[in-house]
Amino acid sequence: MLSCSTQDTTDQMNAEGTNEQAISHPVDSLVVDLTGEDSISVFDLLTASHEVDYQKSAMGVFVTAIDSVENGGGCFWIYSVNDSMAQIGCDKYIISDNDVVKWHFRRAGK
Repeated sequence: MLSCSTQDTTDQMNAEGTNEQAISHPVDSLVVDLTGEDSISVFDLLTASHEVDYQKSAMGVFVTAIDSVENGGGCFWIYSVNDSMAQIGCDKYIISDNDVVKWHFRRAGK
């Protein structure tokens, strides 16, 4: 069973002896790594090697499952290219050779 992780928080004592909350980077439950091919979309790259469920919208394709791992429980599939979170639909983002595409199964808002 897969689940999404929340941001890890730990209490730390600062120099004045008061507690502060330290927040680490989000931890993904699952990451799908792909290497880019010139002049295709992130969506086309994903569907070439994985089973994908999706919905089309005016803003583009929204991936709802990869290899039977479905969005739910506050967790969703989102993608990054070269370690930058994308701001457009995966069917609209055209990649280049050797771009690093990652699909992250992550809690919404993290």
